[in-house]
Amino acid sequence: MQLISMKEVQKGSLEILKKIDEICNQLNLKYYLAYGTLIGAIRHKGFIPWDDDVDIMMPRKDYDSLVQYFIDHKEELKPFEIINPQVNNKCPYTISRISDSRYQLDVDNEDGYGIGLFVDVYPLDGVGNTVEEYSKVKKISSKFASMCFLSTRQSVKRENTKSTLKYIIKFPAFIVAKILGKNFFMKKLYGMAAKCDYNNSKYIGCVIWASDDGLRGIFPKEWFDETVDIEFEGAYFKAPKEFDKVLTHGYGNYMKLPPEKDRIAHHYYDAYRK
Repeated sequence: MQLISMKEVQKGSLEILKKIDEICNQLNLKYYLAYGTLIGAIRHKGFIPWDDDVDIMMPRKDYDSLVQYFIDHKEELKPFEIINPQVNNKCPYTISRISDSRYQLDVDNEDGYGIGLFVDVYPLDGVGNTVEEYSKVKKISSKFASMCFLSTRQSVKRENTKSTLKYIIKFPAFIVAKILGKNFFMKKLYGMAAKCDYNNSKYIGCVIWASDDGLRGIFPKEWFDETVDIEFEGAYFKAPKEFDKVLTHGYGNYMKLPPEKDRIAHHYYDAYRK
């Protein structure tokens, strides 16, 4: 196998995104560029130069349809494949990843589960009609999602924990997570995600993913009612029409570059071409 550069990872990830866009257009499914990918599209018209992540969000119904399409058309979609706990019990993440099997990742502190270059796909679920409703749900779901993630780690890495106190707290949590197991926490998370109907909720968010973004992770559903085409690496992809509101809500002044010392990728893996 051959180790590949960040530029090559970006190129491969873009190819996956183009395939997702093609399928979503074919099936009339909604998706949106999200997180750093959306910032990159608006600020750089492509990848953030020091990052290779590609993230998209989808309303739950469209997300489930995309997952099922990849399951039903597994052979014809190769080398692209979906990886999530539904199809791969070794998958440590609650969301789905569309992966390119021509590549392989070597991830620090993680058992292998056949992942190649990938695009993260986050489902957007209804979270109720008030910020307070979401806040209650997110506090619990983030704890479950964090424990789910811990249950799949080989060990607690000191260098990945910001303070000694957090490391001391995390170690017993790691033991409990290992005892209860990934499936225990996933069942809890999927149950929470199904509690509020998407169509009848004023607010939406990704319930099943661990994050410390607090209220920045909840959005008025109306911000995602319509999409616009946004340029990304010379092609055009979908973004929420209210992308400025979405990004300002999540990041503040997203057009301002971070300090130079923070312009680094936050990944713990090497990527190889098979």
